[in-house]
Amino acid sequence: MSGFTAIAAVTSTLRAVLEAQMPGLVVDDEHSPDEINANTPQVNLYLYRVEPHPFSNNLDWRAGSASQLVPPPFGVTLHYLLTPYGPNQIEIQRTLGELMRAFAEVPVVRDGDAVLAAPLAGMTEELRIVPRMLTLSDMLDLWNAFDETPYRLCATYEVSAVLIDRRGTRTVQRVQERVLDVEVQR
Repeated sequence: MSGFTAIAAVTSTLRAVLEAQMPGLVVDDEHSPDEINANTPQVNLYLYRVEPHPFSNNLDWRAGSASQLVPPPFGVTLHYLLTPYGPNQIEIQRTLGELMRAFAEVPVVRDGDAVLAAPLAGMTEELRIVPRMLTLSDMLDLWNAFDETPYRLCATYEVSAVLIDRRGTRTVQRVQERVLDVEVQR
């Protein structure tokens, strides 16, 4: 299970995947694409959207103790924009190809994997890293959200299911005695 730091921990995990698969490449996950103007090969990892994960709505409450029920975690799907930078278009395209290969080779991160950020230790769901294809119109709308930044070659990915623990418990009383009133019907 994961606490409220799970979203940031997933970003750190993705950075670790890229750094492990692409040694020496700088991965920036602290700035938005419009804050970067780099001429050296690097990748910007930017979380641009968070949405509820629909399948986590069906999880049941579980017993925490004999008289406590713990609420199920809620799930989210995270959407990332990955933007490569470099001195020229060929280097940018090479970096993009490497980054897409890295996620194709590590499409799932499980509990116990070396790249998994510490706050996610003990998670019950694996993290699935899937390419997210946006239409050109949607991609241009996304880039228009950045103040005066022209469109750049990029890729989008989604990561699910990220489960975040809820606070609080529900106190319940166990059934102590069962009374059945049965009559014979004639």
